[in-house]
Amino acid sequence: MATFHNGAPIKAVMLSTTTGITSNLRKLINTETDSSKNEDHDSSAPKVPHEIYKGMLTSQVKAVKTFSFGTSLVGISMQPILYENASAPDSSLPMMVALYMTVGMFTFVTPFLIHFVTKKYVTDIVYDPESDQYTASVFRFIPMKRKIQFKLEDISVPDVPGAFTSFLVKNIPLLCTPKDFSYPEHYIKFMGYDKPINLHLRTNEDNSSKSISSKSGK
Repeated sequence: MATFHNGAPIKAVMLSTTTGITSNLRKLINTETDSSKNEDHDSSAPKVPHEIYKGMLTSQVKAVKTFSFGTSLVGISMQPILYENASAPDSSLPMMVALYMTVGMFTFVTPFLIHFVTKKYVTDIVYDPESDQYTASVFRFIPMKRKIQFKLEDISVPDVPGAFTSFLVKNIPLLCTPKDFSYPEHYIKFMGYDKPINLHLRTNEDNSSKSISSKSGK
């Protein structure tokens, strides 16, 4: 029998090598199976109310609204001081007008503009599997959350959505980011992607029936 220089038989070396490869393959397969089981377990939705969406910009939106609301309070508190300085005989009229416009913009215009942009932004959505009901949170004019409860039948997706609008819930426009959904299947249901596509195409029968009805009306 042929041997290596160290005296080990070729068959024994081949057998040990094959055994080692087989054991490594088994370990690899078992590892992949365990990881896939863990992923399936992690991706399974719980049977209790749980959060399915968390807006990535929630903290930034809250910070901006809080700052804007704070500047509004400061601007309102400055009104008596500005009025006193404006009524002084040695005050400059152009300077006081410019100062009033600046303070008024930060006091009244900016908060309403920020609220107009951010009032549709959804901060989080909680889903209750038992009642099949969703609860979405948005910010009020004051930086406090407002809860909107709805079901799938309350959602409508306009053909031409408005600015900062993903879909409508009870005719309330809401804005969601698809990548912020922890469970994307809910976003698919919201947008109606799980439903058959209706192209709203007119058939020849519809056109002929309309022409017949128009002729009969004449």
